[in-house]
This record gives sequence, C-alpha cells and structure tokens, in this order.
Amino acid sequence: MTKNTISIDFLRTCIFRPYRKGLGPVFTLRTWDTHSLMGDMQRQLLGYELKQDGVVLFYGQDFGCSPIDPIDSDRCVAAIMGFLTLRPGDTDADYFTEYTASQLAFTRDHAEDLGCEVMRRFGVDR
Repeated sequence: MTKNTISIDFLRTCIFRPYRKGLGPVFTLRTWDTHSLMGDMQRQLLGYELKQDGVVLFYGQDFGCSPIDPIDSDRCVAAIMGFLTLRPGDTDADYFTEYTASQLAFTRDHAEDLGCEVMRRFGVDR
C-alpha cells in the first residue's frame, strides 16, 4: 500500500535575523508555486509561510506575484514580506481585523524590525 503524498515546488527559504544573536527571534519565510493564476491579470499565485522561531505566524496560498518579477526573485520575497510586516497605521485598520493575538503581537513587537532587515538585505527599491 502506498501513501498519498503532495508534491510542493518550494521556491525559496529565507532566514531573517533582525536582532543580534540571542536578543530576539529568528524568522523564516518559505515560498512555493501553487501552479495557479490570479484572475484576469494572469499573475502567478504563490504560497508562503512565515515562522517566528519555528512557530507559524502567517500561512497562505494567495500572493499574486508581480508579472514582471520572477516568482523566485528577491523582489518577490521583498513584496511578500512587505505585506506580512504591515503594521497598524500603515494601511486601513480593517486589514488587521482577522489577525490572531499572536499576529497582532508580532506586528507590535517585531514587524518594523523585520521589515527593516528585509530592506537591508534586498534593498529599498523592491
């Protein structure tokens, strides 16, 4: 008897350390190709998972990569992280209504530092 397995085409795994060693959490972003397109714009949909010290903070399969950026590019990673590191005041308050308590704590305690680390690593011009 064989087990059913799902094959995931992982694109990137990025480890972010926005704090000095031992002074804060480590974040890991993993992305994959969903092999789906987003609406009429024909943008490829990507899956993503952001972990904080091994615990999943965000998971989705709904990120529409810009059609001018390769789905495994630094610009695509920076764009995903731009959404994941939004904080209250950066966008409409309604954006955060579905956030869990741990996601809200992340936005309060680490999103700004992580966003700065992403910009340091991949550049301001995303």
